[in-house]
Amino acid sequence: MDTDMFLEILRVQRHDFINHIQVISGFIQLNKIEQAKKYINEAVMQINRFGEIINLKPPEVAAALLEARNQAAKYGVEIDLRIEGSPESCLAPGKDLGSGLREIFSKALSGFLPEVENRNLKVSFMEEPGKFICRLGFSISAFREGLNESVEAVNRSMSAWGGNVVLTETENLCEVSFCLPKKETG
Repeated sequence: MDTDMFLEILRVQRHDFINHIQVISGFIQLNKIEQAKKYINEAVMQINRFGEIINLKPPEVAAALLEARNQAAKYGVEIDLRIEGSPESCLAPGKDLGSGLREIFSKALSGFLPEVENRNLKVSFMEEPGKFICRLGFSISAFREGLNESVEAVNRSMSAWGGNVVLTETENLCEVSFCLPKKETG
């Protein structure tokens, strides 16, 4: 992650935090205590989700997710993140996995044009015996030219570590799956 992107992420987080404080303050001034409590709980969940991302290892994967989160906000896209496995467990180095994720996130998110109705990007990290899997799913209507080429390039990079990256399309969904061998433990 370059310095400009890092500072942009900090600016966005600062803005969001100040916004949370202002909304809570407004509810309290209007004596809407229950709404303030509800909003505080929602804000805490968002902050905790941010904490989950920044604590991910390797840091290059965390950085790729933070960049994607910022880019998604600009496109009005919601990222639904499920972390059920650690990217640190895979054989591919963090810089390679982070770079591959950054490339696919960028292509996928740029496909969310204003007319795309389903504005969700599902991201999941999971582990199965011997492998780490990352899936990115989004509406087929957000599919962009150039995604195939990016997937092929990232696949070449991941194949150096025994992994593969595949693009699949169904009637309504486009999915990019990273499947990488896990590091041997012992």
